[in-house]
Amino acid sequence: MGQQRSGDRRTRDLSWGDAKARALMQALAKDAAARAGFGVSAIEVVRPQGLLEFVAIHGDETSAEERLGTASRLGDMLRAFADGETHGCFVWIPEEKFSEPALQQLEGYVVVPDVPETDDPAAWHAMDMLVAQISDERGDLRALLYLDVPDDLRRPDGARLRELTDELSMTLRSIVTVVEREEYVEHMRVIRATRRLARSNPARHDVAHLLREARSTLLGALSVDELEIHVFRDEDDRRPDALGLGMAPEVRAALDEAAARAWAEQRVLIIEPEAVWGDVELAAAYADWFSTALAKADLEAVVVAPVGVDDEVLGMMLVARRTGSRRWTDGEGVAALELGHDLGRAIANAHATQRERRLLDELRELEEARHKFLQVLTHEINNPMTVIAANAELLTMAESIDERDRGRAEAILRGTERLGGLLERLVMLSRISDPQHPPATTRLDLAQAVRETLGSMAAVAEQAGVTLHLVGEPGGGIGADEEAWVLGDPREIAGAVTNLVDNAVKYSDDGDEIWLSVARSADGGVTFTCRDEGIGISEEDQDRLFTPLFRSTNDDALRRPGTGLGLGIVREIMQRHGGTVEVESTLGVGTRVRLDFPPPPPD
Repeated sequence: MGQQRSGDRRTRDLSWGDAKARALMQALAKDAAARAGFGVSAIEVVRPQGLLEFVAIHGDETSAEERLGTASRLGDMLRAFADGETHGCFVWIPEEKFSEPALQQLEGYVVVPDVPETDDPAAWHAMDMLVAQISDERGDLRALLYLDVPDDLRRPDGARLRELTDELSMTLRSIVTVVEREEYVEHMRVIRATRRLARSNPARHDVAHLLREARSTLLGALSVDELEIHVFRDEDDRRPDALGLGMAPEVRAALDEAAARAWAEQRVLIIEPEAVWGDVELAAAYADWFSTALAKADLEAVVVAPVGVDDEVLGMMLVARRTGSRRWTDGEGVAALELGHDLGRAIANAHATQRERRLLDELRELEEARHKFLQVLTHEINNPMTVIAANAELLTMAESIDERDRGRAEAILRGTERLGGLLERLVMLSRISDPQHPPATTRLDLAQAVRETLGSMAAVAEQAGVTLHLVGEPGGGIGADEEAWVLGDPREIAGAVTNLVDNAVKYSDDGDEIWLSVARSADGGVTFTCRDEGIGISEEDQDRLFTPLFRSTNDDALRRPGTGLGLGIVREIMQRHGGTVEVESTLGVGTRVRLDFPPPPPD
């Protein structure tokens, strides 16, 4: 007894196996019939989506011509098995045991052999069914073996069925081996194709390159005549049409929606001249359109594999073979779906890389614009400020003005001096933030730079009533005449040290003291520390300390001159030199700032 439903109850998915695999199955069907003593045997393999397909029929050439390559529903047959008796791996269902629902379910499936009618209950009847359920080592059902028309035309009893299980055990294991081999072969082809894609560096960074390489690679790997890969987010109305289907916008939109549904259900779509398989909505709306389009394009069928990552569909892959080519196999269908996953991950990664590159380009443009703005700003302000300062200085020295006007001129001069300090910091910020100009590094003695800063700031500190000390830190401090070499830009490092000492003096009160020290660290690096007894910094302000133009929320600090650029400049300088800046402070007690320089390279 064979099975195949015709008409509107017929189903269709991917055809199983290549010619070699089918030849092996045919040989195994013949061997099973000979060993068991039956005239007819057939093998169906279990395919994805709960389907069965005849892959071998022995002893009935007419049925073989009609049934091979056709598919049916596994669930229908398993429900019929419930009416039978299980003996070993065989299910035996005598004609009289079939229930009415089972007969209705199998209507159109059954191939009735030419067996003489008889009233003998021990004789083989035309509707008798004997089928072996073939499972793999995990217990998964992989195939069914049907035996029909015994040589003696007698029904087997339980003992005979158990004997058949033993006699055919090698044949049944061989059937499983062929099924698994076919899956392995197809999966290896997919793995090799995917690895070739993954090894391409340009493909990991450019979606267009990835799609070009994928098409070139997969045309051969899948043994197809035409292949298209559509990525929804990257395309407009001008999609490639390598298949020559000439899809109208409404057809393309319907196919996009069908691909999204296929991704959600993890399946592929098959479009043939007779029908569209895998999506009821697409079939109902455009089956006739696709039938005409395939005929014009001389295509046997088109398989649509969704492309995505996680729960997001990104596009679809359309593969086609010309009329007369071999049919699609299960392994190829699984391979196409797996490729949809692999391509989805590669496309998502390439998109992410492209977004990162665009973002970096935008940030680079913003940084360059900021740098140019600072250059223009400092230049445009400096020129009129120089004129104002020069005239204010002349007014202060003029004998013809009264004391009130002289005081006003002196106030203008002090304002220009503060503005000059701001411009100096802006110039420094512009220079050190320019990504096109790295620091001009050389070996320099940090201890000597600190001593020079101490000398230049001594008068400012004395005027503020603050005392400066150069001391050695315990366990590694540098003495008065010792050296501490670092690699850096002398101008920038001197600016960082001066900024810290200037801040310490500015935010200290009359009678306070400031301690400067240089020390070597265990790894060969050098540390500069500036510690004061000034007004200190609150914890809230410390979180925003390096924000450009931020000064303080402390009224006492705000009453003192400042721009809010100093510490930001110091941090930028240290980052350019591979170092770090750390601040420890307690409000009302004082502040300790430390610059850590990495070890310089050997001479």
